[in-house]
Amino acid sequence: MNTKAIIAILAVVVVVAAGAGVVVLTHNNSHHETLRNSNNLDGRLTVFGNANNDDFLDSRDVDFVKKVIAGEEKATYYTCYKTFGGSTVQRSFCDANVDGKIDQADVDWIQNMVDRKNNMLLYFYDVDGVIGSCTYPLTTSAVGYKSNYEALLVLGEADLCKYSCNQVGNDGAYSKWYSAFSDAKCYGSRFTPDYETFVGAEPSYILSGTRNWFDPEMEEKCGPMGIDVVRLPFYEDNWTVPAIITLGYLTAHEDAAYKYAEKCDKVYDTISTALKDTKAEDRPFVFASYAGNSISKMHEGVHELVTLAGGINPFDKGYTNGSIDAEGVMTMNPDWIILDQSGPYYGFLETFTTHDETKYKEAYALYNTDAKFIKAVNLADAYDNGKVLFLEQGIYMGVASYIACAYVANHIWGDKFHFDVDALLKDYIESYHPDFKYEDFKDIEFFTLEELQKYATEQGIIPA
Repeated sequence: MNTKAIIAILAVVVVVAAGAGVVVLTHNNSHHETLRNSNNLDGRLTVFGNANNDDFLDSRDVDFVKKVIAGEEKATYYTCYKTFGGSTVQRSFCDANVDGKIDQADVDWIQNMVDRKNNMLLYFYDVDGVIGSCTYPLTTSAVGYKSNYEALLVLGEADLCKYSCNQVGNDGAYSKWYSAFSDAKCYGSRFTPDYETFVGAEPSYILSGTRNWFDPEMEEKCGPMGIDVVRLPFYEDNWTVPAIITLGYLTAHEDAAYKYAEKCDKVYDTISTALKDTKAEDRPFVFASYAGNSISKMHEGVHELVTLAGGINPFDKGYTNGSIDAEGVMTMNPDWIILDQSGPYYGFLETFTTHDETKYKEAYALYNTDAKFIKAVNLADAYDNGKVLFLEQGIYMGVASYIACAYVANHIWGDKFHFDVDALLKDYIESYHPDFKYEDFKDIEFFTLEELQKYATEQGIIPA
């Protein structure tokens, strides 16, 4: 029996297999949280029934499970929660009905999945390592948080959204980015939804996320209403290919999902192929942080970007999550530092007016009265060497994160990579946000310390 617990194991490995586009991300450190990164699964279609662990649900899965039953193949097992916070169990994607056995019932179940049979029950692996369930195909939706809206734009499903959260509905803070959802009715906060809003016109499902940042009791409250809850990693792991492919299957929008995956794989495949023989000790050490004053936990949309770009993060060096001061960053001595410039929250999917005004406010905020973002890291050699990058949250946390990955790889690896990140950003905006144009966000979404200092000096924000 081939048992794989979804936990951190030795060394940083990023493997992207060409053909099926299989991705394996594994890290090693006892401090990593277990069961918190669905990207450690072998394939990127995270539904039970994807027996051969690739990106597709097809006849090969039926054939594979038959071979497992015949003893000709071995099933891969993963550690999951049956219920959140409960005990863990070992389950294989060959076990389509998740009853703990692999038998003829799974062959029949998977055949129905291959046939895309309407109204069938499906099980999937959710963002928190829990076995979730839904009825195929998912249709109308209620949505919360910007990365989930982005997912529906990518899949071409905005017109199927019946309910939006208060960040978008009722002229919420993010409404300007999501005019495609303007007809959706507001259900309130994603933390405390007004479920009564759904009564009489229930959506097929709620597109949700980790229980840390969405109502953790959503399943219990929606189940009696006949509403499925789908929690997938659209920002937690700095890439969203598994979530998009999985939601694409669950909603019968697979073509759009694979088209998006192809865009991403042009970045991820290039990096992993070029670095496949590079040892951990030869990879750049990168400290990525929201404001430079803390080491975030894994699965919070920060460190995974470093791994995807081919670097190693503080956990790979033995650090634990928690606060860190400027002296601590200096002692850590990373080769590169990445800061989230969204502390001021300006730019794509955040506060935005015009390009020039937004760029000025962004730079001013980074050099505000106490310059906390700069002072958090300015004792480190990386700062003195100009090896500090700034990323805007709309680009690196969510569906556009492959662009941030390309940008980071370009810098931390010197001349090894030459991704045209401006072209990637332009394509993303034109494809999914036609109300805006690339020029609105040029040199706002990602920039170097040198570029920031030059602009801030020219604008009189800091002295020459």
